[in-house]
Amino acid sequence: MLTPTPEAPLAPIPKSRTGQLPTSAVPLAALATNVARAWADSELPALLWLSKADLTALAATFAQGRDAAEAAGDQRTPQSRRLQELDEQLDRNLKYVKAYLAEEHEEDQGRAFYPEFGIVRENKTYRLPAARSERVKALQKLPVALKAHALDKKKYGAAYWQPLANEYAILVQQSADTAGQRSSKVGQKDQTEKQVRRALRALVHHLKANYPDTTEARRREFGFQKEGY
Repeated sequence: MLTPTPEAPLAPIPKSRTGQLPTSAVPLAALATNVARAWADSELPALLWLSKADLTALAATFAQGRDAAEAAGDQRTPQSRRLQELDEQLDRNLKYVKAYLAEEHEEDQGRAFYPEFGIVRENKTYRLPAARSERVKALQKLPVALKAHALDKKKYGAAYWQPLANEYAILVQQSADTAGQRSSKVGQKDQTEKQVRRALRALVHHLKANYPDTTEARRREFGFQKEGY
């Protein structure tokens, strides 16, 4: 009779290695600055492709780029909020213009004049265009049409719509400009971030190669305070 052999113990599941660099930009910028400073003051030699001065400059550029991208985003927020408020106001009060036309003409006949007022049919509803670039054009038509139809003296006549049309056009242009600036700054920051991460990872290996017996202590001295972030 064969004696069953004991089952071999299961091999332990290897632990996943956590990243040694922060995932977000704010702590990464702080880490890069600290590491650059520590490396500049240490005896650890430069890399063939990266000098100590290079990392110092790279860390500073990344921190500045991060701040610039955040500032551009903050600038856009009030513009976006005000545009949303204006959109709601315009959509809410356009009904009075349609009512004026209905009073002057039969309702179906009044709709024939809608294009003059910038009013279009979207999603089975007569309204100002949803796309902001087209809405800017429609709002320029609206006060002109109110005057042409002798409706400019009404409560929601030309005097009401013209300031809104002017403000809306300025905000849409400013929002587009800010969005372009932010996109550019974010792109620059992302490219610099890749370079920072590459440099910091190289330094981790550089420390390990030069201080094989005290790697962990040396990493902490350089600012790599955590195994994972």
